[in-house]
Amino acid sequence: MHSNDYATAQSMMVSVTVSSLGATQLHFLEPGVKVNGDYYRNIVLLNMLLLDIRSVLGDYYVFQQDGAPAHRARDTHHAAERDARVYPSRNLAT
Repeated sequence: MHSNDYATAQSMMVSVTVSSLGATQLHFLEPGVKVNGDYYRNIVLLNMLLLDIRSVLGDYYVFQQDGAPAHRARDTHHAAERDARVYPSRNLAT
């Protein structure tokens, strides 16, 4: 991309999972989509990322997210605990 192209470039949201064992495919989200907890959980997490993670890593992985509001949503945590076998951090010490 040339420097003049930045002024007219549209933003794009991409989601990918990367580990020392490999990476998932790039998932390009719909242009202009509002990634709230519902969209992230039902479209990105459950129908893109977790399927790809399992194809690369099998059932043994540590799933970690940043603090984005869609990642912190209560229903997202419940879905991750159920479908990704994620355990709340409070359980790590026990």
